[in-house]
Amino acid sequence: MALEGEPEAFHGALTRLTVDDLQLMSVKSSPLISRSGDSAATEETCFSIQLVHSGRCQLRHAGAETVAETGDMVVVDARRPYELTFKRPLDGLVLFLPWARVGHHAQTLEKLAGRRMSGTGPAAVLSGFIRSAWDQLVEREGEEWPQSASEVIWDLLALVLRDDCVAEVTGSRADDLRRRAKVLVDHQLFDPEFRSSAIAEELGLSTRYLQQVFAEVGTTPARFLLARRLDAVAARLRHADKPCRITDIALECGFSDLSYFSRAFRRRFGVSARGYRLGPAAGADWL
Repeated sequence: MALEGEPEAFHGALTRLTVDDLQLMSVKSSPLISRSGDSAATEETCFSIQLVHSGRCQLRHAGAETVAETGDMVVVDARRPYELTFKRPLDGLVLFLPWARVGHHAQTLEKLAGRRMSGTGPAAVLSGFIRSAWDQLVEREGEEWPQSASEVIWDLLALVLRDDCVAEVTGSRADDLRRRAKVLVDHQLFDPEFRSSAIAEELGLSTRYLQQVFAEVGTTPARFLLARRLDAVAARLRHADKPCRITDIALECGFSDLSYFSRAFRRRFGVSARGYRLGPAAGADWL
């Protein structure tokens, strides 16, 4: 592999996650051009899916030239040369495809190599789920990588590679389950002991099935629960009848770790809880 860029300004980071037969790697890099020639990759290591987590890049591979943006995925065949170019910092995720999982889809993967997968349907659901699950892990939102998440990824990939792309979870069924989950979460919202893992148990579902239901809308049960709690805090900050400490509000809304709450609130609203309550008058803190 050959790299071209600004040596003095270059910076990058690789983070690898391995769970059973799932290998997912995060690649963060300053602008560069990456080239690879023909490789002696074996069948077990030849295919991967490269996903743009944030940014934009151009890929020349397998006779195709593709521009991929945030959320897009591209199949890469490591046995064939490629050239990857990005002019701005790029945050990508690489899902390595073990032969035991995808060997029977080899011909389909070879045809997809270098082609962009995006839009709607299973490909968009798979992209959204991988990105959301990775963010959950990196941000340490109260839970480790769920074991069931790996199987959800393989299930969604199988749907992407099927000609008919028939999903296991129908829209009407999934919509109903998400509504029921919302009611349950809102009822238990202020209990700090209530975790996302309890949603599946209360609804009588397997954790894996519930992951699929939320993957359809690009999120996870854990992120859904976190968002509802943060929204509850924001509502109280906007409409408090009397002065109240932000710490007390966070505790009342189910947060037991105040440092984590502060980070999560700023990530969701782009401002500290104090700045949110004060509004634009808070000046720089609001920005």
